[in-house]
Amino acid sequence: MKQLNYLFSVLLLILFNAPSYAQVNIEEYRQEEGDTGFSGSFAAGVEAQTGNTDIQELAVEGRLDYVRPTVTTFILTNSEFGWEQGQRFSNEALVHFRQMYQLREGFRLEMFGQYNFDKTIFLDTRILVGAGLRFRLIDHPAFHLWQGSGYMLEHERLGIPVLAKHPNRTTVSRWSNYLSSRFNINDRVGSAWTVYIQPQFRAMRDFRLLSDINLEVDLGGPLVLVLSYQMRYDSRPPSGIKKIDTKIENTVAIVF
Repeated sequence: MKQLNYLFSVLLLILFNAPSYAQVNIEEYRQEEGDTGFSGSFAAGVEAQTGNTDIQELAVEGRLDYVRPTVTTFILTNSEFGWEQGQRFSNEALVHFRQMYQLREGFRLEMFGQYNFDKTIFLDTRILVGAGLRFRLIDHPAFHLWQGSGYMLEHERLGIPVLAKHPNRTTVSRWSNYLSSRFNINDRVGSAWTVYIQPQFRAMRDFRLLSDINLEVDLGGPLVLVLSYQMRYDSRPPSGIKKIDTKIENTVAIVF
């Protein structure tokens, strides 16, 4: 119970002070409830610098979902690569699949699977599968709030030295929880904020946090500008990896 109180206190600090991390924020990609059929988005970003620095970065992201009256299928892929002076310094990619079943109004069963890697944090492979429930707490034209909780089996393979304190391969069970909100400022501007907490069942002090806040601006037609800030926290990262990681992104997406 003491460990649970400790985790809850940390979550409150995140909620009331600043955004934070876990795996990937699926909430920002969800389809608005009530719309049926196929929908999706595609975004790409390229950055290059020359002179005192020689850096090239490429990021690609795609989403596709199919919504039926009681079942929703969702697929997300993204990748990010970067080179500095001809040497790769960033290399990450992700594929996430999720199936959602509406049990009754505002109450869903979800099942999901994911594969990803991220060389910047020595993550060669992460495979996870899980299932959980999603509840709608507030449903208002200007504000929506959801809560989710479920079980997640996670397998990781790390590219760290054999003698490092952290094991190269781990398979653990995690308790995945999140709060997700969306605020519609007007017809063209909205904001979303999500916080995750994912402790390990057998070691509750081994947990990850993700908080993600973004501002979405409709540029007209299929174009949407997304400004986002993310902070990730891992209580027990591999040797040589910091516990806290932050990211600021500006993206223009094509939505269909």
